[in-house]
Amino acid sequence: MKATRIDKALLAEIRRRDPSARLEIGQAIASAQAFFGAPHVHGGAGVRKLNDQWYEVRSGLELRLIFRDCEECLSFEFMGSHDEVRRFLKGVK
Repeated sequence: MKATRIDKALLAEIRRRDPSARLEIGQAIASAQAFFGAPHVHGGAGVRKLNDQWYEVRSGLELRLIFRDCEECLSFEFMGSHDEVRRFLKGVK
């Protein structure tokens, strides 16, 4: 299982959420961590490859956590809705 890293700004945003939302986000991150690298299980865990560099895992129906597969860890860097994720991906090209 790979280690995880959470960007400071993302961590601050997660901490502003209510406890039940934080729990759901934590479960999504743990799911990505547990199943990453097993492509046939990704779908069931909610992990989806967005492009060569970025992946997403869903937390509930609306919220998506965006991360990269770094050599030493899964680096979670953004959280948002479908439209917010599209804008993020356009900005990091």
